Amino acid sequence: MEQSALETKIREFWLLFKIINVMHGTMELERILKIILSAVTAGSALGFNRAMIFLVDEEKDLLEGRMGTGPASVEEAGRIWSELETSSASFETVVRMSTEDAGGGDDALTRTARSLAFPLRGEVDITVDCVLGKSPIHVKDPAAYSGIISRKLKDEFVRCEFVAVPIMAKGRALGALIADNVFSRKLVTGEEVDLLSSLAHQAGLAIENGRVYERMKLRLSELSTIQEVGKGILSTTSLKEVLELIARISAQVIGAKGSVLWLYEESEDVVTPGASFGTGASIVEKGFEGLGEQLARWAIAEKSPVLVQDCTADPRFSEEEQGVVSSVMAVPLTGLGNRIGAITVYDKFARSDFDSNVFERDEEQFLAILADQAAIAVQNARLFEAVRETEKRLRETQALLLRTEKLAAVGEMSAKVAHEIRNPLTSIGGFARRVSKTLKPSDPNRDYLEIIIRESERLERILDEQLQFAQLSRPRLKMEDINEVVQQSLQLVSEEARRKKAKVLKRLAVNLPTLLLDSDKMKQVLINILQNALKFLPVGGRMKLETKKVGDGVHVIIANEGQSIPGELMDQLFVPFFTSGRDGTGLGLAVAYQIVREHGGEIKVRSDQEWGTIFCVCLPVSENQDRRRNMRDRRVRLGDRRRSFAEDS
Repeated sequence: MEQSALETKIREFWLLFKIINVMHGTMELERILKIILSAVTAGSALGFNRAMIFLVDEEKDLLEGRMGTGPASVEEAGRIWSELETSSASFETVVRMSTEDAGGGDDALTRTARSLAFPLRGEVDITVDCVLGKSPIHVKDPAAYSGIISRKLKDEFVRCEFVAVPIMAKGRALGALIADNVFSRKLVTGEEVDLLSSLAHQAGLAIENGRVYERMKLRLSELSTIQEVGKGILSTTSLKEVLELIARISAQVIGAKGSVLWLYEESEDVVTPGASFGTGASIVEKGFEGLGEQLARWAIAEKSPVLVQDCTADPRFSEEEQGVVSSVMAVPLTGLGNRIGAITVYDKFARSDFDSNVFERDEEQFLAILADQAAIAVQNARLFEAVRETEKRLRETQALLLRTEKLAAVGEMSAKVAHEIRNPLTSIGGFARRVSKTLKPSDPNRDYLEIIIRESERLERILDEQLQFAQLSRPRLKMEDINEVVQQSLQLVSEEARRKKAKVLKRLAVNLPTLLLDSDKMKQVLINILQNALKFLPVGGRMKLETKKVGDGVHVIIANEGQSIPGELMDQLFVPFFTSGRDGTGLGLAVAYQIVREHGGEIKVRSDQEWGTIFCVCLPVSENQDRRRNMRDRRVRLGDRRRSFAEDS
């Protein structure tokens, strides 16, 4: 008898040795769990019919099912046992076959295991008793058991006698292992309970090592990802590209369906979407940005991440918001103490049937680390944009100063030359007209005199424009109706419009605010633009004259059909003495530009597919006090004329 007991013990020790040897041959937690379950259920090992492993999640304070193995029915059990008897597979072979399986244990029982979770505090279950008590529990008759077996465990697993043993490591319970013989109905002996407990103790050390290894792999993966992310988002200085890249990377590395990056303007306490990716884009477009903005505000205000694992049950959200996403996470973007914004990610992808589709705390921590890198990138991009904008303004200011100096010199010279030429030119024209009246209509010299009269009149017009430009006086401002000024200007060029058979489309907005302006000078502006438009208008072509309120100003738009102005010439239209015609002086539009500037406004020009040239005179409303300031303090960004006009229209 003693010899038999000794042989049994030796066999048990040898079996444990083989199992331990196989378990410690890997560091991957999923493979370790498969080996443990194979050892419990293999006929060449402990030989139980079914088994499930529960592990403690200390952060959630839960005991959660992780993996299970065993047949789903009596028929399947019979088939498996028959195959194993025929093949006489060793324990090592069974383990190798189970660990080569791509899944996480038998799908059906693993799915059952992962549906089970029990709080370690509050409602008590036999599995929790086993963990907290750190001792095995052998239930021979579940119906007569005096302890608590949760209804969910009864419904999903408990059908007959079973054993629950704690998984221990260094005196700490990591989880529980339960096993039964539901198909063979073989009774569980005390020796088998002891052997299962011994196995669970050895399994605890392997599981602890696997968890440490998993954490190390995760940290290394995160560090590698953050390094690559850092390289990516710091490789560009364009703010728009940086924001889009951060939104995309945030969703992809976390495994989220969508993300939105929110920017915070502290001076106005405003949160606006700066970029979005995936379904996050449609969430914003559909008007459901309230939930994301609310989370972003919470994260920004608290300067800490916000994780909502189940939005559908969160009372802080409205019914409409609860239906938008299921799980959401927000982390703040802060740099050097400044609140920049926040990243929100929505709806985690479940990568497998057993993977969770809600965000976890470790993913929140990882996104927070990523947000620190993103904040630096956003700050750098903003600084680069500010530097580029400053350089651009500096170049424009330098160009404006050079242009102003040139105009001053040209204006002074033009005034002197015009005064010197005007008197003799007037005399030439006057005498030519007088002589022309004395000649008979048939006299051949009459044609020559007509040429002299016509050309002298043209020269007088050129001198008048030069004097206008050189002697521009400050406007005499008073409240005026811009529509009335437009009507009068159009009337003054009506004769020329009739000669061109122009079709004028007039759209003057009603209820426009009165503007503080010099009506005579503004007529001069509009007439110059109208004459320029008529000059290039084909016979019978269309012209559009429109007024409208845009933002804090009023726009007067004059468009004409015809050949569009090449892009390289548009910025030179308002340069004095630049002209694309044969009989122009190049001063009409320059005078118009200078007058509009003195009114605190600007002239923009562009072309599109319908209209050859479109001029827009942008004037501020009466509340804008900029035009009351000294003229030399005004700054107009000339290089933005085409671009800003295209954005306004």
